Amino acid sequence: MMDKIQRAHIFSSFDALKGFRELLKEEERIVVPKRILSEDDLEMLDKKIHQIEKGMIITVIYFDNGDYIKKTGVVSKIRLEERYIQIIKTKILLKNIVDIENDLLENVTYYNF
Repeated sequence: MMDKIQRAHIFSSFDALKGFRELLKEEERIVVPKRILSEDDLEMLDKKIHQIEKGMIITVIYFDNGDYIKKTGVVSKIRLEERYIQIIKTKILLKNIVDIENDLLENVTYYNF
């Protein structure tokens, strides 16, 4: 049995240009600047963050290395004093969050009189 495995290994694919495909992928990536939120957006986001509890399922849109990422999952940690939220195993800094979505989070509407 071992001879068959070793023989099969001989015919496995070989990447002659190791890392070249990853380099091409990186070159195709378009880096976008981080969006600056208005004071109203920051205030609404702050209210949403303070409503989040461990165990909630939320969707977070955040900025990471020139990309905006949308991640949905269970909140495993929320550390306001350390300024991060963790969804499953992904630690997200609060300063990088652009939006948070969840049916239970209050959508605050502001009226200026």
